[in-house]
Amino acid sequence: MKKIFSLLIMLAVFVASSSAFAAFEESIEDDVDLGAVKKIAVAYPNYYKLEEAEPEIYDLAKDIYNAGRFTSSREIVSYEEVAGAIRRDTGVDIYSLDTPEAEKVYQKNISRYADTYVITTVTNNSKRPWLFFYVYDAKDGKLMYTYSIQSNVLDKSAKDYGKAAEEFFKQFDTTAKRNMSKEERKQLEQKQKEARVYKRHVEKVTYKTGKDKLDMVRKK
Repeated sequence: MKKIFSLLIMLAVFVASSSAFAAFEESIEDDVDLGAVKKIAVAYPNYYKLEEAEPEIYDLAKDIYNAGRFTSSREIVSYEEVAGAIRRDTGVDIYSLDTPEAEKVYQKNISRYADTYVITTVTNNSKRPWLFFYVYDAKDGKLMYTYSIQSNVLDKSAKDYGKAAEEFFKQFDTTAKRNMSKEERKQLEQKQKEARVYKRHVEKVTYKTGKDKLDMVRKK
């Protein structure tokens, strides 16, 4: 039986004397060691834009990538990086393929560039969106971990989808700690601290210059 953890979280957000409520659920497949995951690639999302405020699908993939590199202690690989590597190594441009064929090529080659990949599914056909993050083993494509989040303050917008992705990466790290040694936890917490410092630095640069943070700062 896979392990399933359901948590209901009350978030004390005082806006016009109201409080916000968010819930997430996670599940881990049998015999999966999340602590062994070193590199997560962001795959093409399962998503269709319905409203003006929502991001385009490639922008959503970028937002998920940025959420990970600003939040996760793992190395995060963007869809663009993988697509470029596949084109370099195989001569196949997945951007020129239809979505089902591009997914096949991506999954066939992804183990060269990461040990896992995450596919984000956005269910946005009701008032509030529901986001699912599925993490797969890059070697065999088997599901390892699932995280879903829904909230009464989660809107259909690029900003909120990015926040949901940040929560996914944070929870993935938290869950991965459970079977780690004291020394491994210490190392992970140091990486998380470095990610937070990097994010604050990027935000400071963006605020002062008014220029796009991705053009101004590159991850070391």
